[in-house]
Amino acid sequence: MQNNRLSLIIDRSENGPFMKESAYDMALARKTTELVHRHGIKFDRSMIVPTDDDMADRLYQAGLELFLDMGVYNQSTERCILFPREEVETAVAEAPRAFTMGNGKDAREMRHREVETSDPCIVHSGPTGTPSSERYHPLILYSCAQEPLVDVLGGGSVSTYMNQLIIPGSPTEILGCRKQAMVARQATMMAGRGGMGINDVAVPLTCSGKMAAYDPEIGLRPCDSMLVAIMPELKTNYDQLSRVAFMQSVGMHIVNLMTPLIGGLGGGAEGTAVVTVASHIMGAVCYSAAYHDMGHMSLRWSHNTDRMGLWIYALVGQAIARNTPMVTTNAIYTRSGLGTPEMLWEVAACAIACTPCGVHQMGIGTTGGKETDHTSGLEARFNAEVTHAALALKRQDANSYVLKCLEYFESTLDHPNPGKPFPELYNTDTIEPGEEWLDVYHQVRQKLIELGLDMEGGWKKVRKTFPQRSLPADLNS
Repeated sequence: MQNNRLSLIIDRSENGPFMKESAYDMALARKTTELVHRHGIKFDRSMIVPTDDDMADRLYQAGLELFLDMGVYNQSTERCILFPREEVETAVAEAPRAFTMGNGKDAREMRHREVETSDPCIVHSGPTGTPSSERYHPLILYSCAQEPLVDVLGGGSVSTYMNQLIIPGSPTEILGCRKQAMVARQATMMAGRGGMGINDVAVPLTCSGKMAAYDPEIGLRPCDSMLVAIMPELKTNYDQLSRVAFMQSVGMHIVNLMTPLIGGLGGGAEGTAVVTVASHIMGAVCYSAAYHDMGHMSLRWSHNTDRMGLWIYALVGQAIARNTPMVTTNAIYTRSGLGTPEMLWEVAACAIACTPCGVHQMGIGTTGGKETDHTSGLEARFNAEVTHAALALKRQDANSYVLKCLEYFESTLDHPNPGKPFPELYNTDTIEPGEEWLDVYHQVRQKLIELGLDMEGGWKKVRKTFPQRSLPADLNS
């Protein structure tokens, strides 16, 4: 996106049609329902990874129509930002097809992925939407950065600074954000991967906090990325748009963070899928996004590993892959906690559903992002192994694997296994996973191998693309 389009967005924010937010919400809900029926978008519980190319294309057209009809609601001005079709189609066509995260030997290129392509996925890791404590945040980040199959480190979120709750817009937000950016850089350097790309520092709730994370010497650099959020559904404000202006001025990668709510304004799986496509388009038009973080979640439990959540990932991924040059990722939110087999099965289901559908891997938020310190590097390794093994799958085969994975965790979603926090599963001196967590990892990994997934060879094929990586002992064994 050119900077002059941001000026147009501000002009339309000030002079566009006035509308109360509640009226916008009602109109969006009605329009989404209409589009679902008119375009024949249908959720099939037995076909989690659809193979219907025409439905994927119809879904894209429905999302495009929703965006053109509703525009974007600016909460700061209570006005709708509207865009003509030609302007939208041009912005989508100009969306980046590829870009590079990180620098030097640790740089990774994220590329647009097609459906059923063998092109490798980029695997992000870190506390994805999951809080960390000040004490264990550095150790958690190091545990992820040291994993050779992890490509990009997520900076995560800590809600305190010097054990004091961070207050948005106060000095504690600035200080806490800078500290967390420095901790992320230090984690990559301690892991011997100082050029590794870093995705965001998630604690700031204001633009000034995000700006504080930028420091090429000790914090985030132009080769890193930060999130700009879409509020549910299709809403922005001047704080979010100011983040776009800042990141454009320093040349950072902008990430379009979307969290459409299943059971919210979009309704069920079909309507939420339409809203998710429209959210990708909004990210290209309004935020000039380098890539898109597809983080839809259940309004009830804040997860996306049930059948509806997985289906949305698969079909939206295909719609974006087939109709745009955009780069999109998932953001896996599980019901179960760290250290549990159920959590790994949830991760496997999502990775397998997404990979043949053109989607990269953004990381894992266990317990729906509710529990503190429920992140580690081991499930990131597992996520990468499953993803690389799934590169060889056709959609129909991926669907069969997903259905098998669901057998291991679907019945537990009502009452999930809470798991254990990082310090109970890792040796906090050596930053290595303990036997309890390793045993769970190896058990689930072996079951996937028995089901026919190439957990041994998939990552080795991808490693040929990145030959500089060294491997931990248990991956070489």
